Amino acid sequence: MPEKLTPWARGRPTLEDTNVFIRSFTRLNVYLYSKPPSRTAKRINRAFMTLNIQLYRRSGGRILGRFGRLDAMLITTTGRRTGKERTNPVGYVYDRGRYIVCAAPGHFDVPGGPTATQPAWYLNLTADPRATADIGPERLPVTARILEGDERERMWRRFTDVLPFMNEFQKRVQHRLPVVELTPDDLTPRPL
Repeated sequence: MPEKLTPWARGRPTLEDTNVFIRSFTRLNVYLYSKPPSRTAKRINRAFMTLNIQLYRRSGGRILGRFGRLDAMLITTTGRRTGKERTNPVGYVYDRGRYIVCAAPGHFDVPGGPTATQPAWYLNLTADPRATADIGPERLPVTARILEGDERERMWRRFTDVLPFMNEFQKRVQHRLPVVELTPDDLTPRPL
C-alpha cells in the first residue's frame, strides 16, 4: 500500500544509508527547492540548462552524463502548445532495455503559497508520448508510458535507491510524482 502523502514535511531530510556528500547535497537541494524560483533564478537556470545540453551533446555524454550516482540523458519532446522541440536533461535508471525517469517539479509545495507543478517535459509526453532520447553519443526514438500500481512502486524504489533526494521531493509535494518508462521504438513494447 503506498504511503500517505503529506502536503509538507518540516525539518531536515532523513537519509540513513548515504554518505556525507549525498546528505549535504540533499539538504542544499531541500533548501533551494523550498520556494519557487525568482525570475532571475529562472534565467540563470535556463542558461545552465542550455550549457548542460550543449556540453552533453558535444561530449557524447562524457560531460554531465551523470547526476551523482544516476545516469543522465537528454529527452526531446514536442511542446504541447507550441509544437516545437523541447530538450531537457533528466536522470534515468536502466531496466531491461527501457529507461525509467521520474518527473520532479521545479520546487516543493510552499505552505501558504504556490503548489508544485509537473515539469513541462512530462506534460509534453502526456500530450504526445513520442520523444527522442540522447543517451551518451546515441540518439534513440522512444515512446513514453506512465507507470501505475505495483510496477510504478517497484521502479520508484529503484529510482530512490540511486537518488534518495526524490524521497524528500515526494514528502514535500501533494501529488504523487510520476514515474515514466521510455521504451526505444526498436524494442518490442510491453503489453498494456
